[in-house]
Amino acid sequence: MKNYIIKSIAAVALWATCVAVVFLLAACTPGVVSQSDTPKETGDTRPEGVDRPWETWTECSQKPGDHPCNFSLVDQHGNNVELYNYYDKVIIIDLSSIWCVVCQNIATKGEEFLAVYGEDNFVWITVLVDGPTAGVPPTAGEIQAWVEAFHIQGPVLTGDRTLIDLNAETGYPVTSWPTIVVIDKTMVLYSGLNGWNETTIRAWVESLL
Repeated sequence: MKNYIIKSIAAVALWATCVAVVFLLAACTPGVVSQSDTPKETGDTRPEGVDRPWETWTECSQKPGDHPCNFSLVDQHGNNVELYNYYDKVIIIDLSSIWCVVCQNIATKGEEFLAVYGEDNFVWITVLVDGPTAGVPPTAGEIQAWVEAFHIQGPVLTGDRTLIDLNAETGYPVTSWPTIVVIDKTMVLYSGLNGWNETTIRAWVESLL
């Protein structure tokens, strides 16, 4: 199945050696456009009947030090998954694309991290923004193929490029694939990395546990 995924890729990815720089590095280039200069007002994002007394903020952004905006995306099981459901855990958001070779190479990292840090303290959320074609969102079938190819148990969500904003106001500043975002247990965005550096990511996670 993994070979099937790789053979279906329609783009050539650039391999990057990443260093610990916040939202600066290039790996697989997405070619995106900035969308907003204005912080998003969240109001009350809680679904009816959901008690989130810790959600005291009314503005959000995807900048380090701010509360990231909540999202609700469909996972590989067809369920809606909200970012804010994982409050009180260290969160990694892996923004990836199916066509990106680097993204394929780190696809199993979520399971490896979970085995080390434990599901009570940590969650790795994969958001597939593109399918096999750059700029085209993945289908439910392509999400399932990814999950099966890499034996992923954690959440794999169907995204699209509305999740991207180079100003980090209404979306994430994705300038390459993958983009890794680390959020602390109080739902504050700690840091992010365009590209992949395992030593850096592990150090960030361990500093927050």
